[in-house]
Amino acid sequence: MKSEDLVSVVIPTYNHAEFLAVALDSLLSQTYENWEAIVVNNYSSDKTIEVVEGFQDSRIRLLNYHNNGVIGAARNRGIEIAKGDYVAFLDSDDSWSDTKLSTCMAEF
Repeated sequence: MKSEDLVSVVIPTYNHAEFLAVALDSLLSQTYENWEAIVVNNYSSDKTIEVVEGFQDSRIRLLNYHNNGVIGAARNRGIEIAKGDYVAFLDSDDSWSDTKLSTCMAEF
């Protein structure tokens, strides 16, 4: 692993605004800081967009994408636009410990 390796974190979501902030906070707390987050939003009807935009971190991107209820389609779309050397998946109703990425990258 090179210290400059970028990790693309793909976060598919649908109407999980209440959980998404926790997931994104766990990314911001990572000890490994060279990551980008791609939130793939299946046109949620809740405040998902406002939650993402509220973070105002250039590493976090929002993509609105109809996945027709197929979460794998959202993950695949996130991979397609990812810029990273590695890809990780974070569910929008989940969170990571602050050393998740550094531990994983050390293994590579």
